[in-house]
Amino acid sequence: MNIRKSKMMDSKKIIHPLFQLNLTKVFATLLLVILSIIIAIPTIAQTTENPPGGQFRDDLLDHLVGKWDVTSTAHGSPFTGDLQATWVLNHQYLHIHSMSREIIPWWHVRMEYEVFVGYSHINKRYVVQGMSIEGLDYDPSEGFCYGHRNGNEFKTVAKFGVDSLIVQRYTWEPASGSWNIKSNWVIAGKEGDVFLEMKLITAKPPSKKKYSKPVK
Repeated sequence: MNIRKSKMMDSKKIIHPLFQLNLTKVFATLLLVILSIIIAIPTIAQTTENPPGGQFRDDLLDHLVGKWDVTSTAHGSPFTGDLQATWVLNHQYLHIHSMSREIIPWWHVRMEYEVFVGYSHINKRYVVQGMSIEGLDYDPSEGFCYGHRNGNEFKTVAKFGVDSLIVQRYTWEPASGSWNIKSNWVIAGKEGDVFLEMKLITAKPPSKKKYSKPVK
């Protein structure tokens, strides 16, 4: 009887430290999991509100940001205008606003349009939404199209019917620090002549007028 008791006591002495060690590991693991969850909660909340890298950043379109003097030829007639581009809405869109300085004869008002260029990180494509003084009645695309970038060229393609497209190319010219924008029709896969060409150069700051003091 005493021998059995002594064996049981010896086995307890051996098992108990091992059990205690395993239990310690379990508690340590649980503690690490809990701490990981506590640390991750603020990170998850921050990611949901403003995901890292989720903003729209484009080194080509960055060159368009600013104020520009515009000289253009539309349907063979020369015009001038002003264009301004800025990043807006938490850097999710490039907002472009342009207005002619002259009255456009066939519209009897100054040409004005606004464009918002965004980028879908999920679909990996540029999305362009535009509005102008023409409204939607004469715009089958309803101001919506996709954009494509190739080097220093940003191109938008708008559907204007079953087999008709309007292609607009924004070309950045680093040497002169200017932009050239051309628009042309593509009908049944064949490109037509350019009907609108715009040259953008950095706008000069308004000159300060010097007023002479009246002679007494």
